Amino acid sequence: MAAKHILACVDFSEHSTRALAEVGEYARANGSKVTLIHISDPQAFIPPQAVLESPSETDETAHRDELAKLRDQHLADAEVDIAVLTDHAPAKAICDYAEKHGVDLIVVGSHGRGGMERWLIGSVAERVVRHATSNVYVVRQ
Repeated sequence: MAAKHILACVDFSEHSTRALAEVGEYARANGSKVTLIHISDPQAFIPPQAVLESPSETDETAHRDELAKLRDQHLADAEVDIAVLTDHAPAKAICDYAEKHGVDLIVVGSHGRGGMERWLIGSVAERVVRHATSNVYVVRQ
């Protein structure tokens, strides 16, 4: 059975952008609605030399603009919504959004991190796979 509503998770990395090409093909072939979602994590791992700033409305606007560009580039022929959220637990926010909005399929890109980096930063994709109530498709690196 084809998914009617796809939640495509975008962190603006090459991995998540590559996943959008697959989402576009699937959505066009099956007439699926797509929601592009970006979760800003205000407590994400930040290198010590970075300047700490709190998220602002301009950040949200910039994220929406970037998602709109990705929509136009990869999903021009599909019905697409855009969602930008701020949450310290991105995986939980993705799962909650999917459940609340009747998403059939969640698509996430995998960075392929391992070892110490994965232990320090964690894996949003892994947490989404473990906790989502809908199907999850992980596009590997």
